Amino acid sequence: MTPLFKLVIHADGWRFVAPRPDTDALRAFYAQAYFQEAHGTYAPDYDETERTHRRLVADTLLTAVAQARGVAGGRMLEVGCGEGWLMSAALGAGYDARGLDFSDFGLRRFHPELLARATFGDAFDNLDALIAAGERYDVVAMEHVLEHVIDPEALLGRLAGVFAPNGVLAVTVPNDFSPLQRAARAAGVVDRDFWVAPPQHLNYFDAPSLRRLLERLGFAVRRAYASFPIDWFLMHPGSNYVADPAAGKPAHRARMEIDLLLARQGMDAYLGLAEALFACCAGRSLTVVASPR
Repeated sequence: MTPLFKLVIHADGWRFVAPRPDTDALRAFYAQAYFQEAHGTYAPDYDETERTHRRLVADTLLTAVAQARGVAGGRMLEVGCGEGWLMSAALGAGYDARGLDFSDFGLRRFHPELLARATFGDAFDNLDALIAAGERYDVVAMEHVLEHVIDPEALLGRLAGVFAPNGVLAVTVPNDFSPLQRAARAAGVVDRDFWVAPPQHLNYFDAPSLRRLLERLGFAVRRAYASFPIDWFLMHPGSNYVADPAAGKPAHRARMEIDLLLARQGMDAYLGLAEALFACCAGRSLTVVASPR
């Protein structure tokens, strides 16, 4: 992708990179590099705390989905199944879970037993094949997919063809240009919009703009929650992982330990806190469960 780009603000309030990268170059990036290189919270391997935390993230989404639907189980399609943590949890919860992804690298490393349940390649092509075959799903999940794709509206529109009656969408994105991030920039505790990272991220959503996008495209929001607000650590010089990159791993470790501690109070209490964070436009990532109207 060319290093010269600007961010354009959509009428919904979310931002996107212009110009867009070449489709073939972007496809090659995800097929060849994304999970192969350590970045963000992805790594070649995880210790038991990391694995437990990833299972908590999956269980939280499945709980929110079951609350929105009023029932658990059924057929689930995960678009962008990555390393397979959600697919694995869904199977354990009684779902017939299937996945799509550009590359099999993450799934092969962490959940190779799920490879037969996944299809790899271009998401649009694979969705078209599912639609043509008449495949329908009670739950369609996309964790950290919309921020990566060239045309998020087109992807959301394509999903209409795979929902079963009363099906729901669960979508997770980073919370970018949040009030906390903007406050950190205004206070000078960070010197740049560190969350802007093309070509990995092409689209940037906050809580209001994600809701507006989904509602404009015909979805009714049923549940909305946010993850632990690790960006709060930026406001203290001892834990500012942007000013001091060496603080990044301890901050991530603290985030996981606190999350797991809070979850011991029960999923209802934990999810209730997460919903309050979304309402306050806080949290590092945002999850919305919505149903097509």
